[in-house]
Amino acid sequence: MRTTLRRAETGRTLRTMASLQILLLLCITVSVSAAGHLQKRIYGGRDCSPSERRYHVRLRPFDGKGFKRCGGSLISDQWILTAAHCWNTSWTSGAMNVIVGVHPGNNKKEMEINQADIFPFKDTNNNVNDIMLLRLPEKITDITPIKLPDCTGKDEPEINDLVEVAGHGNCQLNAGKYEVNSEPDQLQCAEMKVEDCKKDEASIQSCTPNEPFGNWLCAEPHAGETCGGDSGGGLVFNNRIHAVISNGPTCHDNSETYSFLKVCPYMTWIKDTLNEKKWGMKMRKLLKGFPNRMG
Repeated sequence: MRTTLRRAETGRTLRTMASLQILLLLCITVSVSAAGHLQKRIYGGRDCSPSERRYHVRLRPFDGKGFKRCGGSLISDQWILTAAHCWNTSWTSGAMNVIVGVHPGNNKKEMEINQADIFPFKDTNNNVNDIMLLRLPEKITDITPIKLPDCTGKDEPEINDLVEVAGHGNCQLNAGKYEVNSEPDQLQCAEMKVEDCKKDEASIQSCTPNEPFGNWLCAEPHAGETCGGDSGGGLVFNNRIHAVISNGPTCHDNSETYSFLKVCPYMTWIKDTLNEKKWGMKMRKLLKGFPNRMG
């Protein structure tokens, strides 16, 4: 996204049957970025300042054939919050590569996350919701994580509030107003305005049937918007992460509406996962210190 680029026109129509097929595919399959994929957009924003979004993480999921693109947020010294569609359990020969310290970029560290340390949320019917936790193989001590919301209802964004998004997604359009696969060197920051999801309730529920409708937060472009490769990045309000980037306009009747999965409905799962895995790791380390007296 660059300030010299204009947003795609409000209410733009699908131009060809091929475009329609691509958009429909995005609604029913993963929407991580790959060459040739058309998906969400962050244009019209700006380079993030060196002090902003230092907790932002760059994800490079490998599906066994090629690398894709996503974003994420460091929420503790060893855990990343992102979107579940940035990984697919069928990628048995794949790997999740992450880069922390990607912004401002003077202290980057690349790691590979074991598949056993990838935790998508699953409901009681074993349906995956579009939110996921990743456990890093080592602790990050030189980056301050983004705070989680307190979920009291007092600090949550309301309709017409401005929220912040960021990512390394596609930032250019071609003459036909379609995204060009162009990853910016600098992390891009943008503001979007919260709007009511109810006007798109039918299309959201059709596109994302696993998630309860009330778990979605909707927003429209204000000073930029999300783009291909931004999936999983955090939506921030008052210096707390309130949602993750999930679906673009293809899941809405209004082509300028974007939906983000709220964090608060999943806070119990987040805290339980972090605590359970933390104590599990401590127990394994403790047991390694005891000699094997069996036999």
